[in-house]
Amino acid sequence: MVIRSQRGVSLIIALIMMVAMMMAGIGLFRKISGGAILAGNLTFTSSAIAAADLGSETARSWLLTNSGTTLDSVVMPGYFPASCYIANTVPGNCNASPPPATFNPATFDWTNNSVQVTPDDGAGNEVRYVVHRLCGVAGVLDTFGCVYTSTTTSSSHDGELHLTTSYSPYYRVTTRVRGPRNAVAYTQLMMF
Repeated sequence: MVIRSQRGVSLIIALIMMVAMMMAGIGLFRKISGGAILAGNLTFTSSAIAAADLGSETARSWLLTNSGTTLDSVVMPGYFPASCYIANTVPGNCNASPPPATFNPATFDWTNNSVQVTPDDGAGNEVRYVVHRLCGVAGVLDTFGCVYTSTTTSSSHDGELHLTTSYSPYYRVTTRVRGPRNAVAYTQLMMF
């Protein structure tokens, strides 16, 4: 009679031990999968930052291609000329929201006011960029504060030194990359 009552107690103890081992297994699984998710997110963010080079290089190529034109008269999505900062009513994309003078990459309307380089770079990254000409005055490039000035010397056949000065406006290129798992990366660079 005593033996039969002990069989029921051992069954209850065995069930309690199984539940405890199951809870420990679930906890261990969650810790391991959380680390894998974190490592994956870091990888996607690193990939997005690397993909930003594509946007920066595309913007640089566009600026070099159009360097002979008066870029203040260019109206295209993703380019904000100096006139955007000084006029109340300006043409084209200068009316972007928010205005370029208060540019914030996190709140900027990237869908409507930027240049899409690629919807998918092969790794699932969408690359977009915008270019701002950093100057408070439209047109003239020899205005203080908005140009990079380069002076070079050269000698001629008569032994005299000749100075050559060139002006180049400052540009800020901001690239946004949106990748898998909502990875978002921003890069900015200054060009002249």
